[in-house]
Amino acid sequence: MLDAAERLFAARGFHGVSLREITGSAQANLAAVNYHFDDKETLYREVILRRIRPLNRHRLTLLDEACALTDALPPPLEKIIRILAQPLFDLHRSPGAGGRAFVQILARALTDPHAITHPIFTEEYTPALTRFGQLIRRQAPQLSPEEFLWRFSFMVGALHHTLATLHQMTILTRGICRNDDYDGALTRFIAHSVATFQTPPAFTSGSIT
Repeated sequence: MLDAAERLFAARGFHGVSLREITGSAQANLAAVNYHFDDKETLYREVILRRIRPLNRHRLTLLDEACALTDALPPPLEKIIRILAQPLFDLHRSPGAGGRAFVQILARALTDPHAITHPIFTEEYTPALTRFGQLIRRQAPQLSPEEFLWRFSFMVGALHHTLATLHQMTILTRGICRNDDYDGALTRFIAHSVATFQTPPAFTSGSIT
């Protein structure tokens, strides 16, 4: 049931899928959804939670290990960003369609938030992102709080957009880039993100300098 729901939610979003379509795809009856999940909202929540929780546990474990190697200092900026991004890339490229479908759901939810997803991200996603943000902030003291938060928002958006479009890069770039070039995309994303936080501020006092 969860696998079928994940595929359909990824393809058409929460509002574009009915419970009847999900049960039909899962070869189950509607009563099964009501018995196990109460309603479509609960099912959608479980689809997200079953992957986002282990994803964030893995990220934070890697981050703790990296911090332990540097004592009181934060890990190198490149390492922090790699730990943030690579588990999502690995999930996307994992065998089967499940990982990719979840990343597509995640991208949809972040770019088109609604009442169902807001508490999920508040409880499950935002705390992990905050931990990464705090460590990255220590590597970018030259940026004002406002400048840093804008750049951090841009980086997070770029991460999810990259993964959401990675499977169609050949068409989007007219053959210049390859579909599902995970290693190339990850390497470029990390380099771009490092530069994002190392570049001096260009916007001050309401004008471009």
